[in-house]
Amino acid sequence: MSDFFDKLTSKGKELFSAAKDTANDLIEKGKDKAEEMRLNHDLNETYAKLGELFFEREVNGAEAEGLDALLEKAKEIKGGLADLVKKAEEAAAAAAAKAAEKAKEKEPRIRMVADMLTDEPKTATMIAVELTEAEGAEVKVQTASALLRKAVEKGWANVQDIKVPKKGTQKGYTAR
Repeated sequence: MSDFFDKLTSKGKELFSAAKDTANDLIEKGKDKAEEMRLNHDLNETYAKLGELFFEREVNGAEAEGLDALLEKAKEIKGGLADLVKKAEEAAAAAAAKAAEKAKEKEPRIRMVADMLTDEPKTATMIAVELTEAEGAEVKVQTASALLRKAVEKGWANVQDIKVPKKGTQKGYTAR
């Protein structure tokens, strides 16, 4: 019984940590989006002022005051936008690396699910029961279904529609 509570507590901590990380990522993205919008607004205003100054210089033939300062401001704003783009690209690369690492961690489990398949079609519910017995912890049907879809995606399993009494048509998975 103690093992069950330890696993439950561990899973709860893991889920809480994942939720906290996701929330922090969303908050950070929101800040970046607000900063990007502000910089784009400033850049548009600067371009408008530059246009007015260039027009004044061309029409009046006089040197417009503040032209150099506005050009410098436009460069700074563009630099700020470039920094945001770079930061977003780095975040995307980090997320891709994290996703690849998670996929690599799940691969043995996907292989185990593929090895459970035979020529006789099995549903996700059947695989969830077998996984629960094999791992000693409850495996939800949704988890089994996701693992089966990955096995099909990797070419380790086949999928077909099968009729299940009292449940209708479901996906049946077989070994490849």
